[in-house]
Amino acid sequence: MNRPTDSFKGFAPWLLAFVLAVVGAHCWLVWLYGSPLPFWDQWDEALSLFKPWKDGHLTWADIAAPASDHRIILTHFLDMALVSLNGRWDPMLQMTVNVFIHAGYAALLAFSLWHYGGRKQAWLVCLLLLPFFTLPFAGENAVWGMNSLWYLISLLGLGAIVGLGFFPPGSWPWWLGLAAALLGLLSMALGPVATIAVGGLLVLRSLRERRLVRANLVSFAVCLAVVALGALFIVRAEGFRPLQAHSFAEFTAALVRQLDWPFFRVPEMACLILLPLALLLVYYLRPGFQNPRGAELLLTLALWSVLDSAMLAFGRANYGEVIPASRYTEVFALLLITSLFALLLLGEQWRHDRVLNWNPVLLPIFFAGVIVWGLARMSDIVVDNLLVPTRAMNLIAEERLAAFALSGHDQDLAAPPGIRPNPEHTLWVLRDPKLQPILPPGCLPAAAAPAPGWLTTASQDLLRCGQAMLIAGLALFAGLCAFGLARGTMGLSLREPGGIVALLAGLAAFGLVCSKHALGRESVEFALQQQLAADFQAVGNAPRAAFHAHKAEALKSFK
Repeated sequence: MNRPTDSFKGFAPWLLAFVLAVVGAHCWLVWLYGSPLPFWDQWDEALSLFKPWKDGHLTWADIAAPASDHRIILTHFLDMALVSLNGRWDPMLQMTVNVFIHAGYAALLAFSLWHYGGRKQAWLVCLLLLPFFTLPFAGENAVWGMNSLWYLISLLGLGAIVGLGFFPPGSWPWWLGLAAALLGLLSMALGPVATIAVGGLLVLRSLRERRLVRANLVSFAVCLAVVALGALFIVRAEGFRPLQAHSFAEFTAALVRQLDWPFFRVPEMACLILLPLALLLVYYLRPGFQNPRGAELLLTLALWSVLDSAMLAFGRANYGEVIPASRYTEVFALLLITSLFALLLLGEQWRHDRVLNWNPVLLPIFFAGVIVWGLARMSDIVVDNLLVPTRAMNLIAEERLAAFALSGHDQDLAAPPGIRPNPEHTLWVLRDPKLQPILPPGCLPAAAAPAPGWLTTASQDLLRCGQAMLIAGLALFAGLCAFGLARGTMGLSLREPGGIVALLAGLAAFGLVCSKHALGRESVEFALQQQLAADFQAVGNAPRAAFHAHKAEALKSFK
């Protein structure tokens, strides 16, 4: 029998191991593939936000101006705050802050699943969540400094669901949930969706209880008001219409691609993923269900994920082709998480009803193994086809900036392949006298490059320790499993196979990460510089080939 860890004191060591692994994995990823230079839309952020700010005429219209079809107001405030605190603009610092926003979401999700799941099996909660927050399938967000919007929407959305959906109106957690819902409107276009999911929860709860409760009506009215307010933030971007679904067939095809993620081209997996949630809904509506609050949390989170997927399927049906864009996969992963934990709740209910006589944790662990295989395969695709090419593009940008700094000629900056997406915008940023004092050191000539900001130094030290933190988190998780199994404590027992599987999984992950100890920023950059030198040599561009060959030679000792 699984013993409950009914106090936070029993949950805290597992949460520490989990968060340490999450922070370490993302810091390591940023250290391997992040760039100290602005990337893509960040050059436009300098012109549309930092320039009016430094010119002294920043307006609300500048802060709330659409970025594609979003209003990323919170991201703009965060980026300006970091520039002010650090003394200059640093994309790597932005990425480091994003790591902690993401870790905060991971910790809140783990605590919520443990708390509403019955305050037991802390080891299983962390085991099932670990691959979703340590594998790099959403690596695009990690290495793009201004993509804090995806991490903010996750944290704020979960806060809104827990606060508004599970606490009485007027209580302090309820007010925090309302604040999270309102702040979500300032994060991106998906901001109101979590509040819509809360409304769905309140309707579902009323159906189960077969009565209208005043508290539910108050929260439902507040949710309607928040969603109506969110309508004011809608952006109608004509330039993005070609990416939208133009027929019901396009919409459904895109939605299925997202619901069966990460098993692309296997639409049957969408049915398999949704099946545990459909069964949980049926059991939840029946009398005598053992854990209605746990079911409500999972069903609400699943609704949130499906609604987000539906909006993305409409707005980006013709973007990403077979595999959805990496930055959207944070949304899709939540549906998989809820499906796994739905299996766990169903197993406990079936055991209570004497429908089965085996350990209820075995089925979700087995299903998790199938999902981890898909996540690992998708992570490999993202690393090989997105993160490595992105770092190569940034190394080319560094080369062009170095050439421009030496000559001062515009054509050196614009020579293809060069800085993307628009060298002209980059040139405006580099030559703006009000922006030069805050530009990253890599944007300025080496002789004039200032010392990095104090937060930059701290963030670089932290990023260098990413792999060590990940190893420490995995080692702590495996150590807790071994201790619990040996002593028969912490909800673990040698008589039950689930804990043994957790120990073996922790040891396997620990061994895999340790085997990659030589994979560092310098070794990645060495391989890329060599490849770039060979590519330029092949097209007869000897000066650019020589630049990258020289860079590779300087990194040779790190290969």
